[in-house]
Amino acid sequence: MSFLIGDLLKVGVIGAGRWGKKHIDEYSQMKDAELLWVSDLVEDNLKECQEQFNIKNITNDYNNVLSSDVEAVSICTSNETHFKVCKDALLAGKNVLVEKPLTLDSKEAYELVDIAKQSNKLLAVGHIYRYNNAINEGKKLIEKNALGDLYYLRLQWTIQWMPRIYPDKKLDIIVDMMPHLYDIMNYLTGLWPNKITCFGKAFIKKGLEDTAFIICEFPNNIVTHSEISWTLPEKVREVDVIGSKASVKIQAVSQKIIFFEGSNEGKKLEIKENNTLGDELRSFIEAVKKGSVVTNDGVIGAKTVELVEATRKSLEQEKTIIL
Repeated sequence: MSFLIGDLLKVGVIGAGRWGKKHIDEYSQMKDAELLWVSDLVEDNLKECQEQFNIKNITNDYNNVLSSDVEAVSICTSNETHFKVCKDALLAGKNVLVEKPLTLDSKEAYELVDIAKQSNKLLAVGHIYRYNNAINEGKKLIEKNALGDLYYLRLQWTIQWMPRIYPDKKLDIIVDMMPHLYDIMNYLTGLWPNKITCFGKAFIKKGLEDTAFIICEFPNNIVTHSEISWTLPEKVREVDVIGSKASVKIQAVSQKIIFFEGSNEGKKLEIKENNTLGDELRSFIEAVKKGSVVTNDGVIGAKTVELVEATRKSLEQEKTIIL
């Protein structure tokens, strides 16, 4: 399907929970997209969306969205449903952006990549930090060789949150957070790890890891260390990139970046803060209309699922996993 300048892309959102409402809010404000359908199993979510965003069509059955004339859908359902809903959407001829993780199984993730390719439809995954201006500034510094040869990356993703807000979720912190961190590692370095070592603990709920430390070894002698936890009271989304000439500290939430050269005091760089989700969804809409690609495509999403599996394997087997 080709689009003329000014055409509105017809969009649907499947899943109207916490993240789904964020997608609905962003689409509702877009000038080049028309949000026609919202689906959710919870009546209160649908009622809220209809009242707040004036949605024309709401339904408990996402197949009603897929049988409509929408050209693209956001999938914001629970993780365990991603594979089926995404597969159904692609087979129905829809372009899809699915929140991370793409699936909970890498074989299923790569199956979705194949279906999207065969269907000639865009499959994007919600790796939102590729659209974060502070992360992007760090990437530019790396590409300009301002940091020199990369030594290691330190990533801290911590918050006192998930088990207390969603006590019934069977979601460990590795599945929840590491897709983002592996994606950031790849985005900044252009590489994927070839060795993963993980140590984790379940402090709050037995059998459900809420704290973990992951060391990854990469080609070019690069190492990363990730600390992820739901036990720290402060929300931290931070990446340190250390190189032979200089280093940077990237604070993803506040979108701040500090540049360190030698032993000198760090210099705060000017960053124009942006709406990361809005930019991600606009990039998705633009790519669908132009028939182009996105940086957060299905292949990226599938690879992060594969690495999450390796991380859990390392934790369970208490050994380094070689990829």
